[in-house]
Amino acid sequence: MAWQKISDLPDQRFIGPYGIEFWRIHEGQVFHQGRLLRRADAASFEFNPAHYFIGRDAHAVYHAWTRLTAIDRESFGECGDYWVDKHHVYFQYETSLKALPEADCTTFRDLGGGYGADDQGGWYCGRRMKHCRRGDLLQTIPQDPLYAVDDSSVYCDGKPLPGVDHARWRLLGGHFSGDGSRVYYLERKLPRVDVASWRLLQGSWSRDHKHLFHMFMIETDPMLRAQHGFTDDEG
Repeated sequence: MAWQKISDLPDQRFIGPYGIEFWRIHEGQVFHQGRLLRRADAASFEFNPAHYFIGRDAHAVYHAWTRLTAIDRESFGECGDYWVDKHHVYFQYETSLKALPEADCTTFRDLGGGYGADDQGGWYCGRRMKHCRRGDLLQTIPQDPLYAVDDSSVYCDGKPLPGVDHARWRLLGGHFSGDGSRVYYLERKLPRVDVASWRLLQGSWSRDHKHLFHMFMIETDPMLRAQHGFTDDEG
């Protein structure tokens, strides 16, 4: 998304969600959430409307009230869920914008869903995926951006599914997936599951011929089992 100059906005201020005033020019000075940015140049200051904490003037990049002089202002730009300049790849955490020291900005690409990759490996939400060694082969699953695959592993929320048969793995609905021998809820394997009789019930509930599962746990409560069609002799 293109940068937006504060001075071009009505009343020279940007109001975000819940009525929060993120950016404002008042008496020739820049404010972020009511706090003065003393060194910011109001005439050139602009922000990214999709990322309320990130701004820049003619001289430097800012994250909220912090002036980030180490970032190259001219080459700095958005790369999906990440940011890059000619030196580094950056990720915006809850209260900061930080460089990823091991990421290669010349080969980095955003994959969506928080995933990214360079020639050295994969990244998820600003963390190196230590099990992913082939970043050039990492790709997300279009049907569910929580998942990604490379040549040998399947990842959910950036973590590898334990013991998964990569070639046979598929989504099963909800947050469940499986490979014909195992069923997973997100990144956790369902214990003692009979894959042949397993089926999704609704939401985070599933069952096989013997067990009722809530997420990745076996549910033993008799009333809940009865609600989902189990009789006493099935327990």
